Amino acid sequence: MQRSFWKGAISFGLVNIRVRLYPATRHLDVRFRELDSSTGQRLRHQRVRSVWPEDSFPPAAAAPEVTRVQPEPPADRGPAGRSPGRPVAEKAPERYPSPRTEAVLSEDVLKGFEIEPNRYVTVSEAELESLAPERSRSIDIEQFVAARQLDPIYFDTSYYVVPEMDNVRSFAVLLEGMRETDHLGLSWIVLRRKRHLAALRAYQGLMVLTTLFHADEVLPAAALAPPLPADLSERERGMAKLLIQTLSGPFEPERYRDEYRERLQGLLEERAASAATVAPAPAELTPATGIEELMAALQASVERAKQQKTQKPRRRRKGA
Repeated sequence: MQRSFWKGAISFGLVNIRVRLYPATRHLDVRFRELDSSTGQRLRHQRVRSVWPEDSFPPAAAAPEVTRVQPEPPADRGPAGRSPGRPVAEKAPERYPSPRTEAVLSEDVLKGFEIEPNRYVTVSEAELESLAPERSRSIDIEQFVAARQLDPIYFDTSYYVVPEMDNVRSFAVLLEGMRETDHLGLSWIVLRRKRHLAALRAYQGLMVLTTLFHADEVLPAAALAPPLPADLSERERGMAKLLIQTLSGPFEPERYRDEYRERLQGLLEERAASAATVAPAPAELTPATGIEELMAALQASVERAKQQKTQKPRRRRKGA
């Protein structure tokens, strides 16, 4: 059985109904890990920064070596009066030393918002925390609206709303009221440090809470709409209606399968018997989280590199 991830109450007027939220949907996409093709070990990502040599600096922009075609100046060189262009290689730009990278500790990370190329406004975690909404365990219904007035384009993520056992009756009263009037409740809820606008609606003996996009998050469609003809004939309209009626039927979501995912899962199942066991990464390769751990990882890496160097086979001389 699923575990609830949020406990609180539906609040409207002077009524409070204690409820729990459960996930209503899930993504079943097949997810892969990144592996090293030479060792089979799992790859892990790390925050790093570029460190340039003291006598150098990062170039403003990398200037690649280019070759272009430059035409000859007009001259009497045959019937055409001019010769074809010849390739001229431009001078290669000055080469700068490549930077090395080093790990960045989590406490040294700032949030940066780019306001223009290479210009950032930085915000600390403490400042973000001060701007976050107050933690709340309440689904505050602000208004009831007719369900037909809310376009599905505003829907984001859905959650099942389940009442506590001692609040079932008050839950049923609200549920049946929304069902009979075909209304839903526009609400506010704080989830994961963010205040969400949400729609609360009746669904199969439960309620569903669906977070909504705000008005400025829905992209305008007016500029994309083509100029529709105003002189559609009755024959054209009738054929469209006939086609729709012919293809009409009940919505049966189980009929519409993710065939790509099924084929991919079938491929993985065929290869499951031959799957190789990946050895865990050596302890010295674990990303360091502090100065002592970083120094230990660097020292272990040096010793490992020395050992690999001494074990490297010598090349055979020609003719040997």
